[in-house]
Amino acid sequence: MSNSKGRKTFRKIITSPEIISKISTENIELMESFLCSFATRRSPQTVVNYRSNLNIFFCWNVEYNHNTFFCDIKKYQLSDFFNFGSLELHWNSNRYIQMHSCLSSFSTWIENIYDDKYPNFKNLLPKIDKPVKEVVRSKSVFSKKDLENLLSYLGEQEKYNEQCLLALMMATGARISELTRFTVTMIDRDNTIFDGLFLETIEAMRVKGRGVNGKYMKRFIIKDLFLPYYDKWLPKRQELLEKYDKNHDYLFINRAGNPATVSTLRSWMAGWDKILNQHLYAHSIRHYWTTYLLGVGLDRELVQEMQDWSSDTLVSLYNDATVKDRKWKGLDKLKQDLENNTE
Repeated sequence: MSNSKGRKTFRKIITSPEIISKISTENIELMESFLCSFATRRSPQTVVNYRSNLNIFFCWNVEYNHNTFFCDIKKYQLSDFFNFGSLELHWNSNRYIQMHSCLSSFSTWIENIYDDKYPNFKNLLPKIDKPVKEVVRSKSVFSKKDLENLLSYLGEQEKYNEQCLLALMMATGARISELTRFTVTMIDRDNTIFDGLFLETIEAMRVKGRGVNGKYMKRFIIKDLFLPYYDKWLPKRQELLEKYDKNHDYLFINRAGNPATVSTLRSWMAGWDKILNQHLYAHSIRHYWTTYLLGVGLDRELVQEMQDWSSDTLVSLYNDATVKDRKWKGLDKLKQDLENNTE
């Protein structure tokens, strides 16, 4: 099978420890104060992302904008920064919007907290137009047959850890970070729900959500899809744990018996592309899970509830079925009418 090419992203780095060290003291103090406050309301990873974005802005400010104090920056200077991002850093619409949101949050915080010290400061980001969000990467869409063939291949190669991972992805639609949090004790084959078709995890796990600790929810696993591969992996997992004298409960482990990280899972998945002849990323299986369940007729409301999505809109967002793929009840009525007219 021919090798597929993974999704590529242009990167130009404008930050460095040397440039960061040149950021003015007043800008550094303002940024650190904001991030300290921000950390009380957002997850650690979100804080890391905001710090990275602010470093990019302030390094640009050092190199191209005379190290101007943020509260003195004008609209045309902000416009220059976003033009630089689009033209020099090749930002797509999503990256542009992320930076826009970060600087807007920063500005709103200054406006609210430092109104006594900087009474004339206003959040200028609403004056900077955001581009229309667009799809900039081709989306990978997999059929049930595609993934079943991959499961078979992984079994033939005796890669039972990877086989179990793929089965769990297909059976839960979980995010990649959540997959590293599954433990053996979470999974009880007798703890079924929804007419015995799904396993419900014994414990709730942390998933993506607002706040420092995200939100917690129980996960639902399509039982018959997952258990055959889970049962193959468990003995091999136990052998590794005993070999390296490890004692923990995480379902997925690396070659040394330690809990698998997101990087570990990505490294396993990287080898799947050449088998599928297109790029597989964790979110594409989240789409597959939604599309598959809707395609077999599962209620939209139930699909939404199992992912704890806030709105029905997300069900449509993750459904990859095209107009031609869907089953339309009205077609039976058309067929009946055509048959009546030919009699």
